[in-house]
Amino acid sequence: MKKILLGAGTLFASAGSAFAGNCLDAFNQPIAGCVVSVPEISALQGTAAIAAVAAVVLLVWERSRRAA
Repeated sequence: MKKILLGAGTLFASAGSAFAGNCLDAFNQPIAGCVVSVPEISALQGTAAIAAVAAVVLLVWERSRRAA
């Protein structure tokens, strides 16, 4: 359970850089390394990505369960 929470926390902490946001500082100067555009992803592609991650997690879980 700790690993799942750690993974989810890492995912949410790193997700902020994936969103396009305001890339100007208080003096209207561009911030270095700021993301200015985000690639489009369809619902089908998103669902496929989630399904692939879920399949890998379930395979690892089943393998560790059988090893015990």
